Amino acid sequence: METKDEKSFSILVAGHIVVDEIIDTPDQTSPRRALGGAPSYSSIALSSLGYNPEIVTRVGSDFPDDYASFLKKKSGMEVGKWLASGFKTTRYRIDRTGEHRRMWLLAKCKDLTYDDFRPFISDSSSAKALVINPVAGEISLSLLERVSKEFDHVFIDSQGFVRKFDKNTGELGMRSGLDISALAGVDVLKTDLEELSAWVGTSNKESAIRQLSRFVSTLLLTSGPGAVEVYEQGTQKLRAIPFMVDVSDTTGAGDIMMSTFAARYMESGNLEEALKFAVTCSTLAIKNYGIEKAILSKLQVETEMKRVEIRK
Repeated sequence: METKDEKSFSILVAGHIVVDEIIDTPDQTSPRRALGGAPSYSSIALSSLGYNPEIVTRVGSDFPDDYASFLKKKSGMEVGKWLASGFKTTRYRIDRTGEHRRMWLLAKCKDLTYDDFRPFISDSSSAKALVINPVAGEISLSLLERVSKEFDHVFIDSQGFVRKFDKNTGELGMRSGLDISALAGVDVLKTDLEELSAWVGTSNKESAIRQLSRFVSTLLLTSGPGAVEVYEQGTQKLRAIPFMVDVSDTTGAGDIMMSTFAARYMESGNLEEALKFAVTCSTLAIKNYGIEKAILSKLQVETEMKRVEIRK
């Protein structure tokens, strides 16, 4: 990845805002409702850390007023401008009670289009970073390929591209084999092992990394609360070991990590520093429940960064 110069930058986060219905314990009588989606977690995290994010998203007419007010207060986000009439807000049910998290897509809002990005493309006053983080296929690979040509740095999260849903139940599964040439304009791809396999249709880690690295220069390979591996041009360069915390809720941690990595990299141009910063942000976040986990203290993050172990 190239080191950026000192000029200012803007950061745009794209994907659906979500209302999650979360089951935390087997004896829970009803799901816990929670605001989610990358634009929510990312905009609040970035704003609390002193950045000025913008968003591209869609919500339905059923989007709760209290959530809209919360987002306005914490990040300055005007959700009303992204209202898609005739659609419901994207909604998931998440069961966290088993060894592996299960998810069901209950509703999906309107897909994003090139026109949604157009106002942000015309502004050339600063370096532009785009974080593409869909949750339910609302950003197509063809749209990714088109908009990625318009931004200086493009960071994407795999989740919404590789997911598929059972036609009868809506339960989340994984696709197998996508057109990875659509990633040619992407600078950084965040993925876990399951998503990595879905992209290329093979469970062989080394082969999958080699194939993806033909199109993406930098891969962030995550493992839940475990280590984050960084690959450049197919070769492992860094491995970040998070410090231990008491985990309350991991939902949204990946969104926070992706956006804070992008912001810190645009700010510093230093891959290792961006990695330590992002891992610290996501590690501190999972100590808390719900959307409030995205409210971070930059002083605390800067202080705790030294606890992230970097192996080369």
